[in-house]
Amino acid sequence: MKKPETKKTENRPVVEKSRRLEKNPVTVLHVDDDPNDTTLLRVACAKAAVDFEIRNIEDGNEVIDYLSGIGKYADRTLYSLPGLVLLDLKMARAPGLEILKWIRSHSMLKHLPVIVLSGSELQEDINLAYAGGADSYLVKPHNFESLVNLVKSIGAQLPMTTLSQGCGTPGW
Repeated sequence: MKKPETKKTENRPVVEKSRRLEKNPVTVLHVDDDPNDTTLLRVACAKAAVDFEIRNIEDGNEVIDYLSGIGKYADRTLYSLPGLVLLDLKMARAPGLEILKWIRSHSMLKHLPVIVLSGSELQEDINLAYAGGADSYLVKPHNFESLVNLVKSIGAQLPMTTLSQGCGTPGW
């Protein structure tokens, strides 16, 4: 009986295709109408070398447009949904609590992490923020090094995003 012939295949090295995941920084929406606070936060983010992109909006109506993806914010490749909102409470045009209530009232945004970052240490403000749905309440530090450490702490809790997956929710 004759053995069946087996075809010899060329000995080619098996090249494993490694799937390259490109990391995109998490977008952090900073809502604060004080340009000094905005500048300090940007410089602190640079010094802390955190892997998130900070976007600042000073006006409550603009925040709603941004989060809704309407008007000039309709292009989500340019204005991606944030993975976190840093929200000041005391703003001239739109109080932070109103913005927080608006966020929590929308089904697509109600799980969006919101940290109130305020200069107020009043217990009443803290209670109102948590009652409105804030995930955390942080008092703005009085010195720059403390702000850098605060930014590092926030950055350490943010999830990494890739092109293939969306933002997760950090455990604030």
